[in-house]
Amino acid sequence: MKLTAFQYGKTELAEAMIFENGSFDIKQPIALLFFLIETGDRKILVDVGCDTMPGFPLFEHKSPVEVLEEYVSRESITDVIITHAHHDHIEAVKYYKSADVYLHRDSVKHAEPYNIEKLRIFDGSFTLCEGVEVIEIGGHSFGSCIVRLDSLVLCGDECYSEKNLTDLIMTGSSVNRENSLAFLTEYRKPCYSPILFHSPSVVGFVGHRILFETDV
Repeated sequence: MKLTAFQYGKTELAEAMIFENGSFDIKQPIALLFFLIETGDRKILVDVGCDTMPGFPLFEHKSPVEVLEEYVSRESITDVIITHAHHDHIEAVKYYKSADVYLHRDSVKHAEPYNIEKLRIFDGSFTLCEGVEVIEIGGHSFGSCIVRLDSLVLCGDECYSEKNLTDLIMTGSSVNRENSLAFLTEYRKPCYSPILFHSPSVVGFVGHRILFETDV
């Protein structure tokens, strides 16, 4: 199995979105990321990024599919897992018409504008293939999910910053505080390695970085 992170740009969020009780006047830079899992004969994207981001500035931005194709072709993607149907995580799904796209039932309504052709709707949590588990959290948005590769945890937007986990601070953009707190409490444990979708330190530049690789 191989896990690769792709950064295709940056934006900024109000501190109040990143941390509960944060300031609306303070802006913090965040990276824009998606991920590729290669296992067996499958190439699985976890989220797909966006070409546009209405209401937010874009810096050092490149179309996410162009960033991907510097590594693999779009036609080689077999599956797409959408952690939640917010624009910056789903807009570029239009480039992967031959892939099966997995989306939680509670996110389907928000995904309607994106006209997904091979939509595979699921409820709760499920195992996509050996070693790839999709887990419903429902803290950030209704039906929002994370993806677990054993101890590696692709966190979606259940937290924006490492500080959310280390200091047990919920984000300011949660629809379910109880679920958000349960997520933070569980995945801050030392047995897990959380990977954040908006951390500038995951890649650090427009391009890709291999995070994990094993022959097993």
